[in-house]
Amino acid sequence: MNAERLMLLGGVSAFVLTLYWVRSRQLRERYAIGWMVLATILLLCGIFPNLIMRFADAARLSYSSAVLFIALGAMYLFSFFVTVSLSRQHRQSARLLQEIGLLQSRLEKLESRLEDRAEEVDRENGQAHNGQRVRAISAVPEVNPRIPR
Repeated sequence: MNAERLMLLGGVSAFVLTLYWVRSRQLRERYAIGWMVLATILLLCGIFPNLIMRFADAARLSYSSAVLFIALGAMYLFSFFVTVSLSRQHRQSARLLQEIGLLQSRLEKLESRLEDRAEEVDRENGQAHNGQRVRAISAVPEVNPRIPR
């Protein structure tokens, strides 16, 4: 099997796998675009091997060196794209974890204030029904769900 047929087969396989994984929701569309671009490059190189030969002549490289250069360049670009995306997701995860911590702290404070207020109302009323506290509706403080950033 020569290099052109291998690239053609690789391009078709990449298209089929990418479409399958996107349809089964195992691959997000954002990443699928990169894989589709790579599959298109492989298909074009397989269908039009003269493109690689022209590139090799222009860059004064041998045919195999040009194929290797294109393959390594595509892998580098795609790896860089994925790394940038993972970095964004890491920052977003860290920010969300911080927000969750702030919300939990705020919830604990509000629950504590509510418990204190319920005990105060119990003492004022001097009542208890079956061992449970009587909680006044007015004892619940108003909660603002927005967290300052």
